[in-house]
Amino acid sequence: MIDEFLARPAREREFIERAQGRAGTAQERVTSTLRNAVILRFSKLELVHLIIGTALVTAVGLSLIGYRVRWDFLAIFVSAFLVHEFGHKFLAQMYHSWAEFRLFLFGAAVTAFSALPILGFKFIAPGAVMVGPMRENRLGKVAWIGPLTNLAMGAGFVAAYYLAFALRLALPVEILAVGAWFNGWIALFNLIPFMGLDGAKILSWNKIIWVLSLAGAVGLFLVAEALRGGVFLGFLGRFF
Repeated sequence: MIDEFLARPAREREFIERAQGRAGTAQERVTSTLRNAVILRFSKLELVHLIIGTALVTAVGLSLIGYRVRWDFLAIFVSAFLVHEFGHKFLAQMYHSWAEFRLFLFGAAVTAFSALPILGFKFIAPGAVMVGPMRENRLGKVAWIGPLTNLAMGAGFVAAYYLAFALRLALPVEILAVGAWFNGWIALFNLIPFMGLDGAKILSWNKIIWVLSLAGAVGLFLVAEALRGGVFLGFLGRFF
């Protein structure tokens, strides 16, 4: 009994080290990290929250096009939300941390309210990926990867837009412009350093990266807005 009691701290330390990817050979640690990076693990509760959150985002997307079903538009709209959240989950799990999406009552309610066609301003933040305790620099990187995925997707849409014109490709350029615009908006909104958004964690971790990311989001949004003919800025011009 005494030997078992004395051995317990060592076994608990070994368990923690394995959970955090710090135990085993170098090959085992690399394999563990890759497995956590590639395989996204979802609980049943998380799947329910993701389905509801995706449904709310879809409703907001439908409200923008008069509730007419356009699968290309909805695919771009919903993917911007899901890829953002999966980015958080991917990196957190790669750091061997617990990470699951959860709905927020206030955010979900306001997102649902935004789906009403009478509202011109749309709020899309039904929830967020919650992560386990980790160092500030890792927490900042986990927060940063969300807007970063949107910036990358938005830049891809802008490139595809100009490529379609240059090569005279039969692509729906208006949808590409919307994809760039929406990803720019998601990135810009999440980089606000308030209300527990990604921007607050990124700013606390690295101010230079936050400034550069914010500048990139503003630039992407304005370029995409120009491609769309200044629809959003024209809407704001009614009030200012």
